[in-house]
Amino acid sequence: MFMIVGGVLLLGWLFFMVRASIAEYSYYCAVAEYEPEIWTELGAPNYWIAPFLFLVTPHRKRLLDTIENPQVLAYQQRFKATGRLFLGYVIAVLISAIAFFTWA
Repeated sequence: MFMIVGGVLLLGWLFFMVRASIAEYSYYCAVAEYEPEIWTELGAPNYWIAPFLFLVTPHRKRLLDTIENPQVLAYQQRFKATGRLFLGYVIAVLISAIAFFTWA
């Protein structure tokens, strides 16, 4: 029984993680394609360091806030929404696990 529940929770985590990763990669590609000036200012000609470019710093946040392309903004909203869903799932699983082991 516990193996089945654990497997389902793991598959849910995998689903939300892959979904968030795909949204993040799509956002990177959209910024690189539609906003090459910002992409260059972020220092991203190398795709190996791309995941670290969007780490929140005041300078990078100001650069990303200047984006006006509607397609990039749509990818940005999707990226943020999938990230929030993933974090919400992880928090819900942790809270339910704490509750289960507290009352079990």
